[in-house]
Amino acid sequence: MHEKHIGEPCPACRTPLQRRKSTFRTIAGDVAYCARCCSSFELAVDDERALALAPAPDFALV
Repeated sequence: MHEKHIGEPCPACRTPLQRRKSTFRTIAGDVAYCARCCSSFELAVDDERALALAPAPDFALV
């Protein structure tokens, strides 16, 4: 499945994509969805945002 950002134009009909809860069994969470042509895409993850939201690492006590 292709990765897209919310608000990007749909490749088929050029309508801006919306966020929608996934109805696929293999994808948990939200997807980028085109209401006009009923197509769904995985949400693209920005590396900077993913790093900022990552949990702090657990360090071993020495």
